[in-house]
Amino acid sequence: MASTELWSARREAERAWHQRAWHQRAAPERDTGLRPEVARSWHRSARHVAPDRKQAPMVAEDRAGERWRESPLSAAVAALGDELPRIVTSGGFIAAFTDEHGTILFTHGSHWMRDRAAEVHFAPGGCWNEQSIGTNALALALDSRAPCEVFSAEHFSQALHDWVCYSAPIVEPQTGHVHGVIDLSTTWDRAHPLGLATATLLARHLSLLLPQRRAGGQQPGLELTVLGTSEVRLNGRALTLPPRQVELLTVLSLHPDGLTLDALHTALHPDLRVKPTTVKAEVSHLRRALGDGVIASRPYRLTTQVSADHLHLLDDLAAGRTGAALRRYRGELLPASQAPAVREHARYLEAALRRSVLTTRDPELLFALGEQLPDDLEVHEHTVDTMRADDPRRAIAAARIAASLD
Repeated sequence: MASTELWSARREAERAWHQRAWHQRAAPERDTGLRPEVARSWHRSARHVAPDRKQAPMVAEDRAGERWRESPLSAAVAALGDELPRIVTSGGFIAAFTDEHGTILFTHGSHWMRDRAAEVHFAPGGCWNEQSIGTNALALALDSRAPCEVFSAEHFSQALHDWVCYSAPIVEPQTGHVHGVIDLSTTWDRAHPLGLATATLLARHLSLLLPQRRAGGQQPGLELTVLGTSEVRLNGRALTLPPRQVELLTVLSLHPDGLTLDALHTALHPDLRVKPTTVKAEVSHLRRALGDGVIASRPYRLTTQVSADHLHLLDDLAAGRTGAALRRYRGELLPASQAPAVREHARYLEAALRRSVLTTRDPELLFALGEQLPDDLEVHEHTVDTMRADDPRRAIAAARIAASLD
């Protein structure tokens, strides 16, 4: 039996929903009776979905299991042991885990809860971003990178009014990357003041159990993150290096057997008026920044273990893990670099990833690739061709086609 306070909260939310959900042309700050973040989300949601939408779109149902096995969250959840089943059982929850785009990859709960959740496609393959199903806790947690609760009629879609959801992002401590969210959902009459705190604590625990974290917080060897960004870590310690030194490390990571001084000079300098002695000096400066025993001479090569995102991407493609490769690709390889070897490798990575995604004809992968390649007309056209007619992202893909033709 729901408490008087819960009944009152539901009535207030329903009143606001009936007043405002169908009339979202007004600015969100004019809404009354709503939390500001919910009012703003309603205003955004009205651009994409109708309040009477019955279900979230299913965008990756046939691949959700494979993607869950590839996800680092899978190993982290396994490491929880019986902690998650205990929380789910005691709270009457269904737990869901999404990727960084809001697609559910895995759920855990009783058969009764999973059957009810399946009615609104709160199941593996369901797309729960704001554009797909409107205001919900999973989408708000992803967008805000903070824990969020959405109760009953605070959901923009009426089909979700019987639910309360508590979500928190799972953030990789070393990089700040959001891998997805954990959501604990139950029927509105079981709402609990500790629900959000429980989801938040689980998310923090899972972040510490991600496979990237090693014993003692130390990542042995050299770690390069150079796709769309420029980050270098040595034995778990972040280093601040100038762009030229990051370029040097990237080029050396491509050649584990090493490069002669002349070969390294050619790889780095499009203007051959720069003398090889300049490269020699640059390597010396890098050696001092890294410490002894990291870079050898004759030939120049890295002597420590190297973990590089651009190399892992190629490994994923070679193993047929196209989805994992695309999730690694956060942008072009060192986009500001003019080093010939870097530019050549950047083009190779993009071409290999592009061809792999086009071959899958997977609308979710194609849509995500379109975000990275906004001027690629062929990718956008394939996205529209493979999407279901009721997929709300189809309009975005069509708009990308128009923009690329301008």
